[in-house]
Amino acid sequence: MPQPSRAPASFTTSASPATILVVDDSPVNLQVLVRILDGSGHRILAARSGKSALEIAERARPDLMLLDVMMPDMDGFAVCRAIKSRPVTRDIAVIFLSALGEVEDKVAGLGLGAADYITKPVQAEEVLARVSNHLAMQRLERELRRSRDLLDQELASAAEMQRLLLPHPLPEIPGMQIAAHYSTSRHVGGDYYDILPLPDSRCGVFIADVSGHGAPSAIIMAMIRALLHAYPAPPVDPAAVLKYINRHFKFLWGSSILATVLYAVIDPGRPSITMATAGHPPPLLFRGDAARPLACDGSIPLLLMDTPAIPTFEDDLARGDRLLFFTDGITERHNSNGEMYEMERLCEAFRASSNWPVAGALEQIVADVEVFAAGRESGDDQTLVLAALPEHL
Repeated sequence: MPQPSRAPASFTTSASPATILVVDDSPVNLQVLVRILDGSGHRILAARSGKSALEIAERARPDLMLLDVMMPDMDGFAVCRAIKSRPVTRDIAVIFLSALGEVEDKVAGLGLGAADYITKPVQAEEVLARVSNHLAMQRLERELRRSRDLLDQELASAAEMQRLLLPHPLPEIPGMQIAAHYSTSRHVGGDYYDILPLPDSRCGVFIADVSGHGAPSAIIMAMIRALLHAYPAPPVDPAAVLKYINRHFKFLWGSSILATVLYAVIDPGRPSITMATAGHPPPLLFRGDAARPLACDGSIPLLLMDTPAIPTFEDDLARGDRLLFFTDGITERHNSNGEMYEMERLCEAFRASSNWPVAGALEQIVADVEVFAAGRESGDDQTLVLAALPEHL
């Protein structure tokens, strides 16, 4: 081994000192490695066997380990395998030290999770440079992990605030039963629904899907909610409500952001439905023993440009009818084969759940979507609102 030298001043960093564990069964080699690292500003620990290295690693949780491969009883490969298998030690950066220079030996070590491989006889400058580089990478990874955890916490808090904007509990509407399901693709999203009690025992069902995901979509979603609740008159004219919302987003016209929106006024007394849609899929109607989408014309999505004319759809309902409102996060949910859930399967799930109370029916539909996805996470927000007109009031 070459004559060791002390660490150059450039090796010492302003970051918090790290803990380095040096493992070698040779007292001479161990002393040389410790002297190479002396003066680095880091805490240096030493072990002369694989067993003692594991014990020290469990107690001291070093940041980096310089690990000799050729040791009696327990070689470096076995030590690395044990280190990487334990939750409390698997983040330790392992650099192998060995006279073995064959490619397959290096590949075997790296395959166990080692960060690097230094061939003996070691050169002081090489040891210092590689240790410094791996400690720097480890610090960056930890900072990235902390930043990601902080972002996750902030997004989770935002998601909780967003859920407070949704109606809970759902209002009671005479002559109707209503249930809703809402989930975001990650933490916050652009889906929004609302249930509005209206004059003459009518009910407004509002559902929107803002393009994109994350904070921008969530902000637009909150603004849509504020505009809906600030509507200057009872919101009984669906087309007028959509035009009112769109006018207040004039500052976004021409941008890439859009929102598909549907607003329906249901009168359980007649019974009937009056509805306007801006790029949003119409609800499914279950009647008798079949489910089908309601046929209605609509306008382009909101937030893109002025919409001077938004068609209004009116139709009679019957006692026993059920209406399922949804966002395309349901019908466009993918499974592991890249297939989409699609409208036909949603109609069948809706029909199959028709004998359940509304809350149970929604649970059945959501369960069917999850069975189809087979564990693949949703790439979009998912919203369902089920409104039923019981046969007996």
